[in-house]
Amino acid sequence: MITLPHNTPTLSSLPNGWWQVSFTLTLPFTLEMGARLHMGETLLAPWRINGQHIDCLALPKIDKPDATQAILLAHQGTPLPHIDANQPLLIMGENLGIADALFAAHHLKHHAAQCLVLLAGESFPCTIKPARFIVSELPDLIAACPLLEDWGFANRLASTTGLAGCFEGNLTQLLQQINNTTTIKWQMI
Repeated sequence: MITLPHNTPTLSSLPNGWWQVSFTLTLPFTLEMGARLHMGETLLAPWRINGQHIDCLALPKIDKPDATQAILLAHQGTPLPHIDANQPLLIMGENLGIADALFAAHHLKHHAAQCLVLLAGESFPCTIKPARFIVSELPDLIAACPLLEDWGFANRLASTTGLAGCFEGNLTQLLQQINNTTTIKWQMI
């Protein structure tokens, strides 16, 4: 792993034990979707990159990430795929992959005519709110991520922990239900 030059990270507590770790990096390359960094024992997943400023999601095994640790590059990630603007887009992320779904949604929000984001996990880095956007394929599910709704994305949540309004199951099971209730040919990320 490569040690990355960075300023002192700031930590922000998010709902349900999640953290946002923010810092500035000067890199000779770009971090892409799926990039992973280590800060001590904590795995970081970038969800927003604005120039040299990076915001990551973390779900540490301990109470609070140690911001004094060096940040190491585990994986640079991969570029977002080319999408067809006329074909519906399905963006998915599970557990720490929620950061990847947010990253993709942020970068692709104006590139697809129809888009649905599915997030799954035991918990979420947001306060779950009732959805504003109707998803005809999932009429009984109402749990949504407010940030995605603010960005204009229909989205739904899945959890195996019985969270109210969420699909009871994992992402694979939710995708099977969608495939059973629609004939839409989704391009998937």
